Amino acid sequence: MSNTTRIIQQLGTNLLNMQRSRIKTLDYVMLQLPSSFAPMPRARNIVQRQLFGAAPMSLLECTQALERIGDDPRALGVVLHFRGLAANYADLQTLRGAILRLREKDKRAIAFAPSYRMTEYFVASACDEILLVPGGMLDTAGMLSQQIFLKDGMAAVGLQMDSVAITPYKSASDMLARSQPSPEAREQTNWLLDSLFEIVLDGIATTRKMKPAAVREMIDAALHNDSDALTAGYIDGVMNEEALLAHLGVGTIAPWEEADGQVYLPAPDFSGKYVALLYAGGAIVDGESQSPPGDLPIPLPFVGSERLGDATLIQQVRHLIRDERCGALVLYIDSGGGSATASETMASALGEFASTRPLVACMGGVAASGGYYIATPAHWIVAQPSTITGSIGVLMGKLVNSEMLKKMRFNAVSYLRGENADWIAGERPFSDQQRQMVRGSIEHLYRQFIKRVADSRGKTTDEIDAIGGGRVWTGAQALECGLVDQLGSLDDASAKARALAKLPDSAPLTLVRGKGKPIGVQLAEQNPAAMANYVAEGITLISSRAQLLMPFEWRVE
Repeated sequence: MSNTTRIIQQLGTNLLNMQRSRIKTLDYVMLQLPSSFAPMPRARNIVQRQLFGAAPMSLLECTQALERIGDDPRALGVVLHFRGLAANYADLQTLRGAILRLREKDKRAIAFAPSYRMTEYFVASACDEILLVPGGMLDTAGMLSQQIFLKDGMAAVGLQMDSVAITPYKSASDMLARSQPSPEAREQTNWLLDSLFEIVLDGIATTRKMKPAAVREMIDAALHNDSDALTAGYIDGVMNEEALLAHLGVGTIAPWEEADGQVYLPAPDFSGKYVALLYAGGAIVDGESQSPPGDLPIPLPFVGSERLGDATLIQQVRHLIRDERCGALVLYIDSGGGSATASETMASALGEFASTRPLVACMGGVAASGGYYIATPAHWIVAQPSTITGSIGVLMGKLVNSEMLKKMRFNAVSYLRGENADWIAGERPFSDQQRQMVRGSIEHLYRQFIKRVADSRGKTTDEIDAIGGGRVWTGAQALECGLVDQLGSLDDASAKARALAKLPDSAPLTLVRGKGKPIGVQLAEQNPAAMANYVAEGITLISSRAQLLMPFEWRVE
């Protein structure tokens, strides 16, 4: 970017803020929180906007809005309107942190909702006040993590999962291969839930000024109606939206869509270098990054999800290496892993960047298995206490469909040249020789994995093996294990990147975006068969490849 362009952009921002200064007071701003958060802004092409409307506010955009409101001296505070909020607890912690920073700037934060579940109450508890609509419920009944095992159902149609994992803790294929969780998987799930539950208890207790025992009593006694919740002090008021103005003692509560054009813009700093923010989200695959062309009625883990392609990320990293104005890189990871080879090639490219400038990894909701692998080149790793990480291990498997073919009265005839040419074929399980061959392959990849982690973390491979083997940890546990360096958010990660690069606090954090596709391609991707093609391609991508993949489903409600 030329000096002339920088000066023009700075002048433009100054002029816009001069116009906005004519508005003498903003009172309160209302942010209607989306039902689910994408970590980063997701641009929708012209076809998607016509079909689905504008993209919902992302977590990054929400925290930036709170920062702008907090920095504007005319604003008194913010009303956060909840109407269902499904998000991982790491993202909820990020949102809580943004609310607490706004309050530190002498602004008030008000939570308002027709009801609160555990996730919403966890965030709302960071506000000055929690308000509930008359007749609303406080559903703080705790946490639920449900795992579905499909082995018996698959057997009924003649399908069988045949897989080899480095240890029973590497349980990504258990959903398909088992009828019940293994003892190791059950143990792992319980320690994750224990850690998350303590994080939530402590968070609510701290910001609501309650004793942890009182928070546990609130949880165990749920459901709470509006009057009982108010009497117990779990909420601060019961009212309809029409009563908010009088309650807050103000004349206006501007919706964010309107206030966005009134709140001051942050002063841009184009005088020096910037910190690049690179989003690494989705299932790791060989090839290009992709997003599903629409929403599936039933989520299909891995095969129907967002994809993080090594070819795309490598191109982005190499562009940043050539950009002299890029002073540091923050890699935001939100991935449960995937292809071992794609994870290695991405880590290699990131390592090349890290040899020239600071690289900080910021872990979102999940940065496990391959998602942890690509964090290893970083000079510093930041995770939220509730981030799901670790899962250092390898597995490989295939679906066996021989019984299904019999049930359908299909007869598959194979012609082989080479004793193990059918090792990945679905007509039969692995032979003893093939199983030994697969075991050797994943053990080789596992040794490569733990050596990379050991070199990154300054530990021995034996030390990493003791906390590896497919074991999954929360960020708080990972800090104790030495797998991360700091607990915090994207703000903490970007501050660390600036410090390592010796950049001023004003150095901007700039999101790296990929190139858009031609309109013809966009149109083609919206046809009715696009989702079926996307899922079929996903199934192909997980076949005949070793996977650095955490358990398929980790969702806590």
